[in-house]
Amino acid sequence: MAMSSNVMRDTFKLPKLPGNSFQEEMARKSYRKRQMMQLETGPKPLDVDRIPVDFEAIKMSAENKAREATMAGTTPGSPTADDTQNTLDRKVLRFTGYFKEGVHESRVESERLRRCVVYYYLEDDTISVSEPREDNSGMPQGCLLKRHQVPRPDDGGFYTFEQLTVGENVFFYGKCFHLCDCDPFTRSFLTGIGVEVAEGETFPRDEYQTVRAKTMARRPRDAEDRHLVAVMEYNYSGKRTVLAPEELRATQQFLLNDRKVLKFGARWDDSAALYGDRRKFTLYYFLADDTIEVTEDLPVNAGRDPFPSFIRRRKVALPTGKRADNPKASLSFRNDPQEHYTDADLSVGATVDVFGRRFFLVSCDAATDKYLQETHGRPPAKTIHTDPPPKQHPKPVPPPYNGFGDEQDSLGSWKNLVLKPPKKNLKQYIENSSLMLKFSMRMYDTDPANEVRRFVLTYYLADDTASIFEPVQRNSGIIGGKFLQRMKVKRSDTGESLKAADLYIGAKIEINNHKFALFATDEKSLNHMEQRSESYDKSSINDVMAKLKAMLQSSHTNLAKAIREADRNGDQHIDYKELNDLFQSLNLDVSEHEILTVLRYLDENRDGSVTFAELLHRALPEGGENEIDLPWETIYGRSQHGDRLESTMQKTELDSFASHNETTAAHTAKFILDRYTSRRALFHNAFRHEADNSPDGKLGALEFCNAINKRLSLAFDSAPLRCLCDRLFPSHLARVDYTEMLRMLQGTSTHPTTLPNIAKKR
Repeated sequence: MAMSSNVMRDTFKLPKLPGNSFQEEMARKSYRKRQMMQLETGPKPLDVDRIPVDFEAIKMSAENKAREATMAGTTPGSPTADDTQNTLDRKVLRFTGYFKEGVHESRVESERLRRCVVYYYLEDDTISVSEPREDNSGMPQGCLLKRHQVPRPDDGGFYTFEQLTVGENVFFYGKCFHLCDCDPFTRSFLTGIGVEVAEGETFPRDEYQTVRAKTMARRPRDAEDRHLVAVMEYNYSGKRTVLAPEELRATQQFLLNDRKVLKFGARWDDSAALYGDRRKFTLYYFLADDTIEVTEDLPVNAGRDPFPSFIRRRKVALPTGKRADNPKASLSFRNDPQEHYTDADLSVGATVDVFGRRFFLVSCDAATDKYLQETHGRPPAKTIHTDPPPKQHPKPVPPPYNGFGDEQDSLGSWKNLVLKPPKKNLKQYIENSSLMLKFSMRMYDTDPANEVRRFVLTYYLADDTASIFEPVQRNSGIIGGKFLQRMKVKRSDTGESLKAADLYIGAKIEINNHKFALFATDEKSLNHMEQRSESYDKSSINDVMAKLKAMLQSSHTNLAKAIREADRNGDQHIDYKELNDLFQSLNLDVSEHEILTVLRYLDENRDGSVTFAELLHRALPEGGENEIDLPWETIYGRSQHGDRLESTMQKTELDSFASHNETTAAHTAKFILDRYTSRRALFHNAFRHEADNSPDGKLGALEFCNAINKRLSLAFDSAPLRCLCDRLFPSHLARVDYTEMLRMLQGTSTHPTTLPNIAKKR
């Protein structure tokens, strides 16, 4: 238990000086934290020793208890005196009155009387004031004073029911309220406790209410007002129990056709108006109440505001030749008989006049077409195409190259207002960064003095640029060096950019009005062109041999006889020069590069020549010289078409075989996954045993097959397992560890080749 200050002072015997006094915490021996959250029944016990005594509050509480006991009709010592709070619960005194409010700048009134109700709550002596709301008053009404104890303006105390007297004035926060009357309960309660209550007063009428009553009395009611009052009194009196025939018919139509809508595609031709256009709409006809709604189908970037509906859902009157009026804009209550559009008036090809706008119906959906056929016997609807043909905008022709900078840069200034550098092909640059083609060239059809000049053309495959260098030749009188710096070259003869496919031995090109003939190349360029023969047709041995075969088979060329006669030295061999002269003498379209391709393919000992027998045997392995009486171009074209057809058939067979293998692998994976779900522990043990016995501690196709067939005894054939292993263990993932194998079985591996993924491709 904590010691008091007196006990501490007597215990420690310290003088009362600054720094020698201590708090009670110094004498505590237990610092345990008390339990604060406890479940207790009944009132909470108070620590009376720690609460200061307020004798004034005790005196006032005794006076209030005596007064409440007096109001309840008991004596302070009676048994019911403690239940006064419960006795006065929900007992409220109600007084009616008014207060005056000044009105400035008005000729009709100088002040206004505002009625209010004062509530006095007996249980806690609180007061609230509210003002009844009046329609179209133009003033904020309702709660004027929230419920609380209101102080009196004289002595600072609070108002009690003894100060609220009928016929007297009370002041709440400077505002004067005059109490005119009270309700029967208040009068009975006050009379019962001996308080005299005066008779009630009538509310005075202010000047504005008097003038307003006279004005309303002089205003005669017309027939429409009397009819409206009669209809409203009849409808709200509870006497009406039978629907009118029109209402009964509308109810039956709603119950029968609710949520049934006819949908039509419509067009409105507004092109005659200024800035008008042919606009597309959708017209909805609701069978439940014969109403029509029109929405606009706006194209992308139409420039119009996207309103939810062009014409809101409503009944649309049939055109009568008069000006179309909006019935909702009329102030009359007369119901003029009008005919409205019905479903019988709507069909594809019909015109609907909606407030002067003529909508032409061009299409409908399948449900609408079926309804019109079954209900009105219409023929099947056909869509009417009213859209004009699209305008053909001619593409602008690029201007000619102006000679400044690169051609792509000049073209970019024409395409874009803001200049942007041309995009580079990074993939081509990375793959061919160190590759180039080199050819030796000479000039032709020029000044004879230039025939001795030689040039080296270097074509850079990384960015399709070229440069020309002229080697120095002694005693030629021409200074060699750079003839053309590295840049993108445009051919003068064709007007197109120089490409790698245009370069081969025997080709003739024109650059900057200089005519060049290519006559030699290096070994590196030849190897590159032969390795990528799909891009260089002159280096494709298949195409060249097919052309040579067609020439030998054609009886129009006599190529085989000419080859035998071309042996000038009689050694049964033919070299590059003899074969080139032969093709030129026969005027056959065979370039020097193609001749070089054939010799490089057939010349096994690399002596630069081949035998006649070897050439004829390779070109015509089955014989048949000069057997076809057709030009060699026709024979060559047919052979190329047959090769493409055969290649397509082989590709189709390979695709079919691959699809069969993929289906087989999917079924095998699905079967293994079903067994893995029920025998998970056995699978784990089998793969762990195979991984422990493998040389590198990993699992591959062989270990997988052993675990499936030998350890788990699933008895698969070799073909399904081979198809599954080809997809489960690709070349880059031939062997995996035990943990990764379990992830591949469960489908949680980061690799795409998992069993669940393979099983999904069935």
